Amino acid sequence: MNPTRLSFRLAPALLAAALACTGPRPARADVPPVPAPPRADSLAKIDSKPAPLLLPGRPNPADAERLTREQEARQKYGLGLGLEEQGAGGAAIIAYEQAIKLDPKLRGPREHIGRLYAAVGRHDAAVKEFMAEVMLDPGNRRVARELGVALANAGDSTNAIRQLRLLVGRDTRDTASWRALGFAYGLANRPADAEQALRRAIDLDRHDAGAWRDLGLVLALRGRTSDARDAYNRAADLDPDDGGAMLNLGNLEWREGRRSEALEAYRESERRDSTLDAAYEGQIKVLRALDRDPEAGEVYRRWLVLRPRESGVRLAAIRLFDSIDRSDIALELARDGVRVDPRSSQAHITLGMALDATGDVAGMLVELRKAQRYSKDVGRIEKIESTIASLRAKAPDSLRAVYAADSLAHPALPAPADRDSTAER
Repeated sequence: MNPTRLSFRLAPALLAAALACTGPRPARADVPPVPAPPRADSLAKIDSKPAPLLLPGRPNPADAERLTREQEARQKYGLGLGLEEQGAGGAAIIAYEQAIKLDPKLRGPREHIGRLYAAVGRHDAAVKEFMAEVMLDPGNRRVARELGVALANAGDSTNAIRQLRLLVGRDTRDTASWRALGFAYGLANRPADAEQALRRAIDLDRHDAGAWRDLGLVLALRGRTSDARDAYNRAADLDPDDGGAMLNLGNLEWREGRRSEALEAYRESERRDSTLDAAYEGQIKVLRALDRDPEAGEVYRRWLVLRPRESGVRLAAIRLFDSIDRSDIALELARDGVRVDPRSSQAHITLGMALDATGDVAGMLVELRKAQRYSKDVGRIEKIESTIASLRAKAPDSLRAVYAADSLAHPALPAPADRDSTAER
């Protein structure tokens, strides 16, 4: 029993006053002197707040505090749900963790944290969160299934298969768990078992598009190309919004050397789900193999609308347009990169390269200097400095004035040893 929760009761007074006696009343004692009142400064230390009355049905102060923490935990949980819906995964995780700290027994936050970790490939962290949620809510089959899938993604095939077989053993008609088991078998390189589990899921629900899509992948791995193609098409027919089946079909057709069919599948994948990076990457791969670089460039531009901060994609697009003599488009894409992130060192380097390709050496130097200013990487700063020095040494006479002006505005950096000694002083 928790000693802080004991309820003490005052025993009734057995003798409230001395019983009347027949003897003579004793002489009255002198009244003791009344103590002086406390000083004003000590009065400030006295807590004059009245103690709460403990009425029937009213919680004691400890219970009231506990309920308040539970309510605050639920508020934090609700905040996390809202942030997750808005795509702010990192902030959502912080809110969920605050909810757990306030109420460690609250169900739900750990499951959402696990999903967010799984979405970014942190499968070990996802396993930890799902496992904690299962301990709180052992009867939740959904979370138990998510734990199995996370274990499979984390490379723990043995425990993943054991977890998911336990679920289908308890309910042989659990379609989702059969599909998850097929996925785990696939990652464990057990394609025959994976196909059997997935076909069991399809037998239970012929309209399960995910099971058809996963079956197509397993069949492709087993070399049954025609059957895999049929499974992918069946999945695509069942779920018009899912781009995954068409993406997998595109990969299958590419491996089979059917470039036109692969391109159409990748395009269909993008039409169904414009957030699939692999759909853009697949189209560019096929178009460049078909020597259709201008079309590949247009795919890059659509991709950059989706991922404006992806510097690698932007640089690849700029190089492509430079290679097809469209330096004007390359320069515009480079300027867009700086507009998106004005303090990005890489964005300014990319713009500097694009300006150099157009012959604007002065503009290139300006952007490289900005890249130095915004970079916190000493190695990058030194590399930019050495690049400028190399360009200055090779510059024709017509550009010496441009480099001289740059040298006056930006004196050469001291040698690393000199900088270290200066810092020490």
